[in-house]
Amino acid sequence: MDGEEFGSVLRRLRTVADLTLGQLAEASGVSERAISDMERGVSRRPRVSTVEALADALGADDADRAALAAAARAGRSDGTPRSHDVLPLPRAVNDFTGRDAELAWIRTRTAAADPAGPGVVLLLSGLPGIGKTSLAVRAAAELAEQFPDGRHFLDLQGLADEPLSPATVLTRLIQAVAPDSGRFSRRLADLTALWNKLAAGRRMLVVLDNAAGEDQIRAALPASGPAVVLVTSRRMLSGLDGVDRLRLATLPEREAVRLLDAITVDRPSTPEDLRQLARLCANVPLAIRVAGNRLASRPRWSAGDLIARLTVQERRLDALAAGDLQVSAAFTLSYDQLPDRARRLFRRLPLTFGTTAGDQVAAVLLGDAPADAAETLDSLVELGLLQEYEDGRAGFHDLLRLYAGQRLRAEETTEQIEAARTRLRDWLLGTTIAAGRVYEPDGGAEAPEPRLAVLDSPESARAWLMAESENWFGALATAVDDRLVVDVAESLHWFSDYWVHWGRWHEVFALGVGAARRLGDEVALATQLGYLSWAYTFCLGDYEAGLRHGEEAFEHAERAGDAYQTAWAGLYRWWALRGQERHEEALVAVRDAVEYFGRIQDRASLPQSLVALGDTLCFLGRYEESLAAFERTLALVTDPATAPNHTVATTTIVSARSFAAVVHLHRGDWNAVVETVTVALETVEFPAPVQARIRGLRCRGRAYRELGDPAAARADFAALLELQVSANDEAGAEETRQELSNLPPPTGH
Repeated sequence: MDGEEFGSVLRRLRTVADLTLGQLAEASGVSERAISDMERGVSRRPRVSTVEALADALGADDADRAALAAAARAGRSDGTPRSHDVLPLPRAVNDFTGRDAELAWIRTRTAAADPAGPGVVLLLSGLPGIGKTSLAVRAAAELAEQFPDGRHFLDLQGLADEPLSPATVLTRLIQAVAPDSGRFSRRLADLTALWNKLAAGRRMLVVLDNAAGEDQIRAALPASGPAVVLVTSRRMLSGLDGVDRLRLATLPEREAVRLLDAITVDRPSTPEDLRQLARLCANVPLAIRVAGNRLASRPRWSAGDLIARLTVQERRLDALAAGDLQVSAAFTLSYDQLPDRARRLFRRLPLTFGTTAGDQVAAVLLGDAPADAAETLDSLVELGLLQEYEDGRAGFHDLLRLYAGQRLRAEETTEQIEAARTRLRDWLLGTTIAAGRVYEPDGGAEAPEPRLAVLDSPESARAWLMAESENWFGALATAVDDRLVVDVAESLHWFSDYWVHWGRWHEVFALGVGAARRLGDEVALATQLGYLSWAYTFCLGDYEAGLRHGEEAFEHAERAGDAYQTAWAGLYRWWALRGQERHEEALVAVRDAVEYFGRIQDRASLPQSLVALGDTLCFLGRYEESLAAFERTLALVTDPATAPNHTVATTTIVSARSFAAVVHLHRGDWNAVVETVTVALETVEFPAPVQARIRGLRCRGRAYRELGDPAAARADFAALLELQVSANDEAGAEETRQELSNLPPPTGH
């Protein structure tokens, strides 16, 4: 037995004595963990007193005592280097995929570790199952050569009922770095001082996995380099200073598919099957691994079989389980840590009608003040149960939404759920009506209770309507009160001119049409059909559908005997015919509208129909008649005897002048274009409708180019491009980029 290592001798003698680790620990007074470390060869330098205590507990005879003592002395004197992996890294996954950008981020920051500077601390945070630990282990493995003084991994058990205490964390780190450090004080201040002394100057990497909070790890962050600490936590640990943070997102689809392919390498699947599986797993690494393992372990299953199981939303989380690996279990660990209010908000968030929520929606769901709701929402983001987006709103991925819905049905009654959803729907639709009416000529309406949204200007109303568009549209689509649906659609028709390229106006006004039909209200039906015609013509460029709805609007308006809606139906028909370049027919339609509006002396709509008439005459090359129509428009809206209210008058003036600029452009009168557009856009106190600004800037930019002023042209085209991008008008934006590229390059510094 010469040369036998101490651990082998100890294990042999314990086996002969028929003692478990626990029994030997109790008999000797040496901790079970210390005995295990000795037997595994992690600890090779037991002190003499420790060897004697073990020998006594084993009942060793003189020969065995001598063998133990000799092996211990050999371990202390054989020159074997200390193990740097006393807290070894866990087993890495062989099929780790992607995260190249994140690994590069870690490499860059660890390379900056400096003995003269503070220790580098990196934090990986993110949603449950997002792959924080796998990424940390992968990075530690790849960076082995950079840390010759060792890599240590410690699971802080942050989601357990009793996470490791700060003192325990430091004790284990100290014992790992200096196993022969002897006895030391267990006071936190003394442990912190000793740890900083031991860590100073060491090129080592410490992975602190699954941190519960700042206090648990604050003392373990070394005061000086070049040591690096890599922390993982579901929380963002916002209270820590001097930390570089990386919040992990779900995998890009391409990486998610690669991971699935690697896990199921022996089970060939089509790329489309893998993409669909990845989407059903919300591109969450844990869910992908569970799904892949289920498929790989069931030879008779095809990818289609698993897809069929996961497609059923009510069963998806149950299906995402493989042995003791369960997606829902990972979510439950975080949910169980939440206080009552945060749990209530988390499980009620699936009641929203969109994919994200802000402070106001949270306040309605909770029945709380906005400030309290904001704090609760932040706590869910902090814990990693919600993902925060650039606009400050928060949302689930699909699997967490399903899990939250399960908790809601399990913990609240049907009556409570319906009451919360109804309260949110009523608030969203009431606030939508109030925000939309800010744009109406007669101005606004009072917001519903609770009055959470600030709607004191077109800008604030627009901001709310755009931010909450998913939610209020979803609420509208599920509303059962037809009169309310019509009221919401009606309130939005003025605002829709300011957000033409949203992409869902045809759906909004189709809902209005359906509700008006069910109500049997001919005037409301004609009105909503007109709005629907506008949406197809202006927003979708579907002129056939626009004309069809405009003609139906005309029929219902005539049937109802409503001259106002009959006239507007004529304008909607004109827009659709104009889009099809059927200008002669468009001229007939618009002249009918002018006649109807003139007959009823509608101050707001007659000038608008005259603008349409002037535009049609321009297309027909009848420029003088076109300008005359615009002059008549301006005369009507500026004469107190015929002028509409101030908002409509100002909007109509801008529109008429922007169209007049088009006429001047066709005639080659560049100076007239510049003058007309400048007056139109720069003498109003609030932003003109988007289309009027786009039209004017395009005309003036081209006129400046023809006048030999490329700098002014470039300024107008740049402003035009910004406007088109913000309006999601990609076709127009591409045309403007071409205009800019055709200008000579700027000169001077």
